[in-house]
Amino acid sequence: MFVYQGKLNWYSYASEETFAIVLPNGPVRVGDSVYLFSQWTKDGQGSQKKNWFDTILVDSITQTQATDVTFYLKGAYYSFEVTTTGSYDGLSVIMKNPTNAVSKPMPLKRIWKSDKVLTGTTRIWTGKFSWMHFAKDEPAIFIVPDGFGEDKPILSLWQYTKDSAGKLKDPSFRDAVQKSVSGIDTDVVEFTYHSYYDISCTWEATTDQLAVRVKEGGHDEDVGSMIRSAIIERKPHSHDFAPPEVAPKKAEVEVRLPQAQASLPRILTPLPFPTGLLETLAHTAAFVDQAGYLAKYAQDVCIYLDSYHTLLHQVEGLKADNTNLYNTKKDLTRDRDAAKAEAKQLKANLDNAVAGAKKAEEDHQKKLDKLNDEKYHEQLKDEKDRNTLLRTRGERDTLKNQVTTLKQKVADKDVEIASLTSNIDALEQKFIKRDITIARLNVELGIQKSKNDALFKKNGELIAIQQKLEASEKELQAQLGISNDSAARLQKQLDEANKKIVDLTQQNEIAEERAKIAEQGEALARSALNRLGKSK
Repeated sequence: MFVYQGKLNWYSYASEETFAIVLPNGPVRVGDSVYLFSQWTKDGQGSQKKNWFDTILVDSITQTQATDVTFYLKGAYYSFEVTTTGSYDGLSVIMKNPTNAVSKPMPLKRIWKSDKVLTGTTRIWTGKFSWMHFAKDEPAIFIVPDGFGEDKPILSLWQYTKDSAGKLKDPSFRDAVQKSVSGIDTDVVEFTYHSYYDISCTWEATTDQLAVRVKEGGHDEDVGSMIRSAIIERKPHSHDFAPPEVAPKKAEVEVRLPQAQASLPRILTPLPFPTGLLETLAHTAAFVDQAGYLAKYAQDVCIYLDSYHTLLHQVEGLKADNTNLYNTKKDLTRDRDAAKAEAKQLKANLDNAVAGAKKAEEDHQKKLDKLNDEKYHEQLKDEKDRNTLLRTRGERDTLKNQVTTLKQKVADKDVEIASLTSNIDALEQKFIKRDITIARLNVELGIQKSKNDALFKKNGELIAIQQKLEASEKELQAQLGISNDSAARLQKQLDEANKKIVDLTQQNEIAEERAKIAEQGEALARSALNRLGKSK
């Protein structure tokens, strides 16, 4: 049990009032009770010197130092943030209310702690204390930490209105032991204790109150009747290794059933277990770290292999697309060549037809001119000449229609040739892009393959180094009989060496990859520019 004493200051309601805090279990845990006691200088209703006692459970705890904590007390109206100092030698208390009013930190010093395990029933009484002209209706608290009994502790703390030195609101703490105890296991227990004053106390079970009488020299006076404010029935002490924990919170999580059978075989052969809990945990942590290293290495290898296989699939897919593009280009080129040949033949036919039509038109025009001559026409007597005229006109019209049709066919073929040429140009651009992509993927594939080979090679080297170091370690242990601590240091050096090897290898590989990619990118860009220039 720890008992603390300080001063309470809360705006105009409490000014330099004696403030006591009791931690019944010493260092606190979540759910522990904490007792607080003081008086208001003037409360909200205007009452003066009104005592207040509060029992509040520890709501949560935050570790601040190795041996100190901050714990939170949420009362019905006021709440308190309490920080221990100097391994519970003192407290710093901040008081708050629901309207977010906050006090300045109030320091309290520890005035008592139990030096042994308490097994008796702890009782705390509080009330008003009046003594001669030094104290008038001042707060007082009496505690029997280990119950009633001869030489068991009795603590008392009260406040003087004005002490003999003229100091206002001065606290007076008494730490003594019970003497002349009578009435144990009855309804009335009496005891005395001496601490400057001779103090007599009487406890009655029916009221659970403590009557206090103080004597100094020839003056004897009843100073007050204290009411019981708290009682603690002590249970048999048990050690608890659990540290203070914060208040639990509810959350939703997904759950899965564990594997029905063990995945790893259980080792039943003798093992070099260290002695002691902490040393065993330290070795366990080292093995877990080694397992983590192996798991991380396996994960990295799987990632590299997945990337390698993904690149393989991409290359195969692009090769298939490239084959389809080449076939399409071949078909389009064949169609274009056929169209060009047909267009060439059509142009030749057109040229012949145009030349023949032109000559025929000239001949027919001459005939028409001759036939159209009115004088000559009047001389026509023969029906045969009239038919010749009509036939000549029909032949002329037919030739004109043929020329028009051939011109339209030539124009259509020109459009078809232009479309095929455009498609072929687009396909050639696709070929260039696909070739660049395939070349880039081949470079990445080669780098990935080199990386995989380097990883496997490096793994073999690391395993060989590790085996060599382990063999050296075993040999040294056998020859020199080194301790477990020395073995741990060697293992740590081994791990650091492995880590350095891995880091240096990764840095070297990254540098080489960047250089290769830069060189390949430059070569690809130049090749693509050359091909584009040639295609144009």
